[in-house]
Parts: sequence; structure tokens; C-alpha cells
Amino acid sequence: MNKIINLAPTKTPITAVCSWISAILVLSLLTLGTLITTYRVGMVDPIWPTEPWYLLSQNWSEPSAGYFIEHIHRVVGYISGFAILGMILTSFLANKTITSKVASIFCILGVSLGVAIAMTSIDRTKALADPIGAVNQMKMRIGLGIALASAAFLMFQSINAFKNKQQHAGLQFLALLSYLGVISQGLLGGLRVYLHALVGPELATIHGATGQMVFALVAGTAILATFPGAFPKLEDKEKRILPFIGWALVVALLFQLAWAVIVRHGGQPWAQRLHMIGAFIVFGIVTWLSLRMAGSTYARAFFKPYTILLGLVVFVQVILGVEAYLGKFATGKPLIQEAVSFGQATVRTLHALTGALLLAIAFAAALRISQVAKYKGLQNES
Repeated sequence: MNKIINLAPTKTPITAVCSWISAILVLSLLTLGTLITTYRVGMVDPIWPTEPWYLLSQNWSEPSAGYFIEHIHRVVGYISGFAILGMILTSFLANKTITSKVASIFCILGVSLGVAIAMTSIDRTKALADPIGAVNQMKMRIGLGIALASAAFLMFQSINAFKNKQQHAGLQFLALLSYLGVISQGLLGGLRVYLHALVGPELATIHGATGQMVFALVAGTAILATFPGAFPKLEDKEKRILPFIGWALVVALLFQLAWAVIVRHGGQPWAQRLHMIGAFIVFGIVTWLSLRMAGSTYARAFFKPYTILLGLVVFVQVILGVEAYLGKFATGKPLIQEAVSFGQATVRTLHALTGALLLAIAFAAALRISQVAKYKGLQNES
């Protein structure tokens, strides 16, 4: 006997389309960023901020391959930002009242406007000699003030939607986090270039980690916006244990990500050890979660795609991780951070991207499991 809980919420097809487009673009952005780290070309052009069309105005006979990768990365960042802007606008348009819709639109655009004002407060010519003195402090404060005030209102609106148990509260909250995340990631990437001489490579390490988190948020938004035809019923024990394992995997992967970016950017021995130990922990939790989902009484088929993806991706990630480690730290030669061959670049880049995919899949699975566990609706037997 198979019990199914009918799903009858209002669907959000436009938000789903925008979310999946955003996820693909952010993955492309992440790929380019990974290549920049692999080849260590993040500082090929210390000028920031640059317009989306900046590359077209340059002398094409001078820039290196790294220069093109860096600036294409910036262009894709702009495009990703606009896609996520569409995603959050469509999600907040699901609000019931005209007043809340208009207020949300103004505040969403206010965040973008404030960030744009803050970015234009930098004199790029002066910045090469005096990064701090090149900033128009008043203009910077006004821009950031508008952005923060608008973001605070949107966050208040999202929290209020949760309190009132509104239908799209979770979707709007994730879309908002994705929007704020991609903007913060863009600013962090710019500051990593702009302030490199003052603060060193630490910002690059943070930038690399948060990029994967933003991708996971966008992928999670896409999952929530894409409603299935029906939710399966979970047994009481499954409702308790499956969400716990799912979120435990997400937490373990976040720690693993922290050690990974430190190893990738600096190669510290203590981070290498923690990263290896973390790999065993993640593999164990993935196995535990997969077995639990596969053994679910009624939800086995519903969770099957997540079970397959988690198992396949973690298997590939372990293989790539071993090869990336041996190619970087076990050559018997002095450590060279940047890739010196196409093979090294391919393995390191794929390893980083597979890690991002694993985090995104785990986050999406945890969201879906929690959604299934908490959903209450009419039960039909078939």
C-alpha cells in the first residue's frame, strides 16, 4: 500500500525558471573563479570596479589568457546578478497584497542601487597609488546605507512571512539570501583585488569559500521553486532522523569546504590533515543518508534522484581529491601553488567544482527532506 500526500500549493513556474537559469550562470561563474585560482591569475588586473563592457575597450594584443579569464569572470558575475535579481523579484511578487509587492520591488532595487553607488565611489586612477584615499567616503556611506536599509526591510518582511506562515516564506527567504549572497560575493571579489596590497591573500580564500555557498543557496532556491506533483508520506521515525542526517551532511560539508579553500590557497599541513579526516566523515554521512533514503517505506522512489546523485558525486570527488593531492603535494618537488600542466589544472578545477556540486546537492536534499517531513496535507491510499 503506497500512501501519498497531495501537494496543493500555488506553483511558481517563473521563479523556478529564473532560479535554474541563475544556478547555471552561478556554476559558470564558479568554474571561471576556480580556473583563476588554479592558475593564480586573480591579480592580473588590479583595477576595480570595471564595467561589463570593460574588456571590449582594451588593447586585444596585450592581455594574457589569465586577463581574459578574470574579466570574463567579472562579466558573468554581472549577468548572474541580473538573473538572481529576476529570481528574487518573481518570488516576492507572489506576495498577496499590492502594498507588499511594491515595497518589496523598491527595496530589492534599492539594494542594487546602493551597491552601484558604493562601487562608483572609487576613483580607479587614484586607487593604483592610494586605495584608501581613492574612495569618496560620503558617497560610499550613502550607497551602503541605502543597500543595508533596503536589505534590512526585506529581511524583516521575510521573517514576518515566516511568523504568519505564508506559503512562499521559505522560497522568498532563500531567494533573498541568494541575492544578498551574490552581491556580497561580487563586492568581496572586488575587494580581494582592490585591497590585495593591504590585506594580502586572505580575502581570496574567503571569496573562494563563499562562492560555493552562494551556488548552494541558488540551487536550493531552484529546488524549492520546483514543486513536484506530490509529496510522499514519511513514517514518524523517518521524519525525525532523515532531516537530522541531511543537515548534518550540510554542516560537515561546510567544514570540509573551510579546510579545502585553505589547502587550495595556502597548502597548510594542518588543513590538509583536517581535509582528509573530513573526507572520511562526509563519505560516512553520505552513505548513512543514502541508505536511510533508499530504505524509506514510502519515499524511496521520491528520494532516488538525490540518493543516486549524492553517491555518484561523492565517489567522483574522492577520486579527484586523491589525484589532486598527489599531483600537488606528493611530487617530491618544491610546492608550486599554480597548476603547471593542463592535467593538473583539469584535476584541481574539477575537484573544486565537484565539491561545490556536492554541497549544492546536499543542501537541496536537506531542504526537500525537511519540506517532506513538515508538510501536512490530505492523505490518499492507492
